[in-house]
Amino acid sequence: MSSSSKIIFILLLWCGISSVEKVNHSDVLLMGNDLLISKVDTYIRAWEANNKFSGNVLIAKGDEVLFSKSYGLAYCAFDIENTAQTKFLIGSVTKPFTAYGILLLENRGKLSITDKLSKYFPDFPNAENVSIKHLLLHQSGIRDYHYFSNWRALSQTDLTPTDVIQQVAEAPYQFEPGERFSYTNSGYILLGLIIEQVSGLSFEAFMEKEICEPLQLENTGVINNKKVVKNLAVGYTTSPLETVKADYINYNQPFSSGNMYSTTADLWRFTQAVMSSKLLPKEKTKEIFTSAEFYGYGWGIRNFDGTKAYGHHGGMNGFIGSITFVPDEEYFICFLTNDDNTPKYSIAVDLLKIVQGKAVTLPTKTELIELTETMCENVLGDYLVKPGDTLHIFEEEERIYLQETGQVKHELFPFDQHKFAFSVFEFNAEFSDLIDGKTETLKFVGKSNVIAKRIN
Repeated sequence: MSSSSKIIFILLLWCGISSVEKVNHSDVLLMGNDLLISKVDTYIRAWEANNKFSGNVLIAKGDEVLFSKSYGLAYCAFDIENTAQTKFLIGSVTKPFTAYGILLLENRGKLSITDKLSKYFPDFPNAENVSIKHLLLHQSGIRDYHYFSNWRALSQTDLTPTDVIQQVAEAPYQFEPGERFSYTNSGYILLGLIIEQVSGLSFEAFMEKEICEPLQLENTGVINNKKVVKNLAVGYTTSPLETVKADYINYNQPFSSGNMYSTTADLWRFTQAVMSSKLLPKEKTKEIFTSAEFYGYGWGIRNFDGTKAYGHHGGMNGFIGSITFVPDEEYFICFLTNDDNTPKYSIAVDLLKIVQGKAVTLPTKTELIELTETMCENVLGDYLVKPGDTLHIFEEEERIYLQETGQVKHELFPFDQHKFAFSVFEFNAEFSDLIDGKTETLKFVGKSNVIAKRIN
């Protein structure tokens, strides 16, 4: 779940009641247009063949399921397949739930979104100038915890949400509260802690009592470090070379910014409840999606070539999630996977295109080539994105890596002389302008189109 200003971590934000979970999803549910079913299935299978999709897809229009199917394995070691009952960690798709919890408390007069952070955290720096609304809209200026270079190491320690906030409090603000938008998980951790203070319940208990039970979300909940969740998939990380179990993470680190699990059907049910104002007044529901231009109260707001949509992406070690709702046509598109190499942005955009009858390009399998000594000699070095932001290309144990300033390293996998694939990003790294045996330019090609020039 990354959201810093660093180039390779840019988050592209954007963004019911059914018996679908009681159906065996080994076959496509023939509840919609046969051509649509065929196109969606062909498209997802192409990603599956490329080892980039293992999970569930649900597409609905209004109250009707158009497509619902499971792909891949929930537990590779025992060949246990994903089914409609399989649960997945949803990462930042937790944020719509957290925001909804805050709005429920406001509706009951327990708090106001104009309340200052200082009311709940009087010792937090500059808290008197930060409102709950700023936190909801990612306009607080408070640093995301990914700002700290040791965040990944800390994710494997025995830390608490309060520990995360204490570290964040030591960092300078990005900007003055309310000045602009900058996605920050830290703000949503603070919102979860405010929910606990105001309600007197743990975040987990509040979500269960106030959202999951009233909306009959029987397969949704908050994960913790000891909880055993029935039918929860095992999370994996796939590279072009191998699939391995995802790294351990202490769920206290993301906390209310990304510590929930669910199913595609439950997320459809939740979305329907939000859109139909089941638990909130219609005026407040409207405010969720009109309070800012790009991000509302827990929901991303996007324009897909003239189509307005609301939704959220999520990522967690070993998991990817995505929900999209198109209000004008009442389309709901959701996919949840247990592999964090899933190209969530591409799939979300393409599934909407397919639903709208537009053409999409099927993904092709990347065929790797051997990494040679000449390749390494050509590309190794430092490439400047902007002052203070350098891409370091280096070799380690006969493998080649890219590491951005202040970030973790990522392996590059060669598929052409000077072209490399990433394992978790939706773009390739291409080196060009070979002079005296050294490439002078590094370009990201795909969802990011950044160009960096060699500086040594």
